[in-house]
Amino acid sequence: STGEAPSLKVNNIFVSPHFRLAEFQCRCCGCVQLHPELLVKLEKLRDAWGSPLLVTSGFRCSRHNRSVNGAEASLHLLGQAADVVVLYDVQREFTELAEKMAFDQVIPYGKRNFVHLGVFGRDERVILPVRQHKWEMAVPLHGAAGT
Repeated sequence: STGEAPSLKVNNIFVSPHFRLAEFQCRCCGCVQLHPELLVKLEKLRDAWGSPLLVTSGFRCSRHNRSVNGAEASLHLLGQAADVVVLYDVQREFTELAEKMAFDQVIPYGKRNFVHLGVFGRDERVILPVRQHKWEMAVPLHGAAGT
Protein backbone atom coordinates (compact mmCIF):
# COMPACT_ATOMS: atom_id res chain seq x y z
CA SER A 1 0.00 0.00 0.00
CA THR A 2 1.27 3.45 -0.90
CA GLY A 3 -0.81 5.19 1.75
CA GLU A 4 -2.67 7.16 -0.92
CA ALA A 5 -6.44 7.25 -1.16
CA PRO A 6 -7.79 4.85 -3.78
CA SER A 7 -8.73 6.14 -7.20
CA LEU A 8 -12.10 7.85 -7.42
CA LYS A 9 -12.88 5.55 -10.36
CA VAL A 10 -14.04 2.83 -7.95
CA ASN A 11 -17.16 4.78 -6.93
CA ASN A 12 -17.53 6.68 -10.19
CA ILE A 13 -21.22 5.88 -10.60
CA PHE A 14 -24.20 8.19 -10.64
CA VAL A 15 -26.43 7.74 -7.60
CA SER A 16 -28.77 10.56 -8.66
CA PRO A 17 -29.10 12.71 -11.77
CA HIS A 18 -26.29 15.08 -10.73
CA PHE A 19 -24.16 13.30 -8.13
CA ARG A 20 -21.69 10.44 -8.29
CA LEU A 21 -20.97 8.23 -5.30
CA ALA A 22 -17.27 9.17 -5.56
CA GLU A 23 -18.10 12.75 -4.61
CA PHE A 24 -19.08 11.57 -1.13
CA GLN A 25 -16.26 9.13 -0.36
CA CYS A 26 -13.75 9.77 2.41
CA ARG A 27 -10.78 11.71 1.11
CA CYS A 28 -8.29 9.60 3.07
CA CYS A 29 -9.45 6.00 2.61
CA GLY A 30 -12.11 5.99 -0.10
CA CYS A 31 -14.81 4.46 2.12
CA VAL A 32 -18.27 5.84 1.63
CA GLN A 33 -21.67 5.95 3.30
CA LEU A 34 -24.44 8.12 1.92
CA HIS A 35 -27.81 8.60 3.56
CA PRO A 36 -30.62 8.69 0.97
CA GLU A 37 -32.28 11.70 2.60
CA LEU A 38 -29.10 13.74 2.16
CA LEU A 39 -28.87 12.78 -1.50
CA VAL A 40 -32.50 13.66 -2.24
CA LYS A 41 -32.24 17.03 -0.50
CA LEU A 42 -28.95 17.86 -2.26
CA GLU A 43 -30.51 16.99 -5.60
CA LYS A 44 -33.52 19.24 -4.92
CA LEU A 45 -31.25 22.04 -3.68
CA ARG A 46 -29.11 21.76 -6.79
CA ASP A 47 -32.20 22.08 -9.00
CA ALA A 48 -33.51 25.07 -7.01
CA TRP A 49 -30.08 26.76 -6.95
CA GLY A 50 -29.75 26.29 -10.70
CA SER A 51 -26.03 25.52 -10.63
CA PRO A 52 -23.91 22.47 -9.87
CA LEU A 53 -22.94 21.85 -6.24
CA LEU A 54 -19.32 20.88 -5.61
CA VAL A 55 -19.02 18.54 -2.63
CA THR A 56 -15.72 19.07 -0.83
CA SER A 57 -16.42 16.72 2.08
CA GLY A 58 -18.98 13.94 2.33
CA PHE A 59 -18.46 10.80 4.37
CA ARG A 60 -15.46 10.85 6.72
CA CYS A 61 -13.90 7.91 8.49
CA SER A 62 -13.08 8.60 12.14
CA ARG A 63 -9.38 9.06 11.37
CA HIS A 64 -10.04 11.65 8.68
CA ASN A 65 -12.63 13.40 10.85
CA ARG A 66 -10.02 13.78 13.61
CA SER A 67 -7.41 15.04 11.13
CA VAL A 68 -9.71 17.86 9.97
CA ASN A 69 -10.76 18.67 13.55
CA GLY A 70 -14.34 17.61 12.83
CA ALA A 71 -16.91 17.45 15.60
CA GLU A 72 -16.76 14.24 17.63
CA ALA A 73 -20.38 13.42 16.72
CA SER A 74 -20.17 14.82 13.17
CA LEU A 75 -22.89 13.78 10.75
CA HIS A 76 -20.09 13.25 8.22
CA LEU A 77 -19.22 10.06 10.15
CA LEU A 78 -22.68 8.68 9.29
CA GLY A 79 -22.90 9.78 5.66
CA GLN A 80 -25.49 12.36 6.67
CA ALA A 81 -23.59 15.56 5.85
CA ALA A 82 -21.83 17.24 2.98
CA ASP A 83 -19.82 20.42 2.70
CA VAL A 84 -20.37 22.25 -0.59
CA VAL A 85 -18.52 25.16 -2.17
CA VAL A 86 -20.51 28.39 -1.86
CA LEU A 87 -18.77 31.71 -2.34
CA TYR A 88 -19.00 34.07 0.60
CA ASP A 89 -20.97 36.70 -1.36
CA VAL A 90 -23.92 34.36 -2.00
CA GLN A 91 -23.94 32.31 1.20
CA ARG A 92 -26.91 34.12 2.70
CA GLU A 93 -29.08 33.45 -0.36
CA PHE A 94 -27.85 29.85 -0.53
CA THR A 95 -28.44 29.11 3.16
CA GLU A 96 -31.97 30.53 2.98
CA LEU A 97 -32.70 28.21 0.07
CA ALA A 98 -31.13 25.23 1.86
CA GLU A 99 -33.29 25.91 4.92
CA LYS A 100 -36.38 25.86 2.66
CA MET A 101 -35.25 22.42 1.45
CA ALA A 102 -35.54 21.26 5.10
CA PHE A 103 -31.91 20.38 5.81
CA ASP A 104 -31.50 19.82 9.56
CA GLN A 105 -28.12 21.56 9.57
CA VAL A 106 -27.20 24.54 7.42
CA ILE A 107 -23.93 26.08 8.60
CA PRO A 108 -22.20 28.74 6.48
CA TYR A 109 -18.43 28.99 6.86
CA GLY A 110 -18.12 32.55 5.61
CA LYS A 111 -14.90 33.46 3.88
CA ARG A 112 -13.83 29.80 3.87
CA ASN A 113 -16.33 29.62 0.96
CA PHE A 114 -18.34 26.56 1.90
CA VAL A 115 -21.58 25.58 3.60
CA HIS A 116 -22.14 22.46 5.72
CA LEU A 117 -25.45 20.69 5.02
CA GLY A 118 -26.70 17.85 7.23
CA VAL A 119 -29.72 15.65 7.81
CA PHE A 120 -30.53 13.77 10.99
CA GLY A 121 -31.66 10.73 9.01
CA ARG A 122 -35.05 10.31 10.58
CA ASP A 123 -36.72 9.70 7.22
CA GLU A 124 -36.96 5.95 6.58
CA ARG A 125 -38.30 6.27 3.05
CA VAL A 126 -36.16 5.14 0.14
CA ILE A 127 -35.12 6.88 -3.05
CA LEU A 128 -36.89 5.76 -6.18
CA PRO A 129 -36.64 7.29 -9.66
CA VAL A 130 -40.18 8.57 -10.12
CA ARG A 131 -39.61 9.82 -13.66
CA GLN A 132 -36.49 10.12 -15.73
CA HIS A 133 -34.20 12.60 -13.94
CA LYS A 134 -36.64 13.16 -11.07
CA TRP A 135 -35.77 11.47 -7.80
CA GLU A 136 -37.91 11.76 -4.71
CA MET A 137 -38.48 10.12 -1.38
CA ALA A 138 -40.92 7.21 -1.60
CA VAL A 139 -42.96 5.38 1.03
CA PRO A 140 -41.13 2.79 3.16
CA LEU A 141 -40.87 -0.70 1.73
CA HIS A 142 -41.58 -2.22 5.16
CA GLY A 143 -44.59 -1.60 7.38
CA ALA A 144 -47.13 -1.41 4.57
CA ALA A 145 -50.69 -0.50 5.53
CA GLY A 146 -52.57 -3.32 7.19
CA THR A 147 -49.47 -5.21 8.34
